[in-house]
Amino acid sequence: MSSSEEGGGAAGAVSTDQTIIDNNTNNDYVGIDMRQPTLRYKPLIRKVPSTLLRNEDFKKYFKPKVISIGPLHHDDLTLRESKGLKLKLAAHFVKKIGVDKKSLYSKIKKEMDGLKECYDPQELEKYRDDNEELAWMFIVDGCAILQAIYMRYDNDGNLLTKNDLLTFLYSYLLLLENQLPFRVLELLTSLGDGTMFMNAIRRFIDDIVINAAENRLLVL
Repeated sequence: MSSSEEGGGAAGAVSTDQTIIDNNTNNDYVGIDMRQPTLRYKPLIRKVPSTLLRNEDFKKYFKPKVISIGPLHHDDLTLRESKGLKLKLAAHFVKKIGVDKKSLYSKIKKEMDGLKECYDPQELEKYRDDNEELAWMFIVDGCAILQAIYMRYDNDGNLLTKNDLLTFLYSYLLLLENQLPFRVLELLTSLGDGTMFMNAIRRFIDDIVINAAENRLLVL
């Protein structure tokens, strides 16, 4: 799931407005333009550079071992066993939200061009002429994420064991190569009873990302 999309693009490129300016007044000092930099390129979801693959310790931060999310590792045969778990979660989400699969598909299909632009084009070469397969992947994986995170904050029956859920949540959703555009989650929760699922997503982001970062700063 991704409200933050990882990857290529020159993130360090800024507009020429952020420059050091000579001030020719009588006080003669150097001023700095503090306006926010403008990114020239949009960050894209992509696989990490091959140079990082040389260090085995780095792989745990970007490559999934059990559950794949999104297209980058969708065809990895070692991750196929996770498909049943994702389908179970997705089916529960569809039932809970009260919207049929065709309506969800229609929502995603209408914005496929924009969703594909969130990825490095080379990563989606396989789906260049097949939006349908990619759309259903977004739906299944997106619904699974929404249901799993919702279950973190709501006692939603005994769909999964605690260990299954913790594995799904903590080990794989934040990996660099296991990401979906955040827009997918927004579209899937824009129908039916989707608000409660999006609220859970935002709470999860606060708990896992924002609060964790603030706690690390306090320690430092």
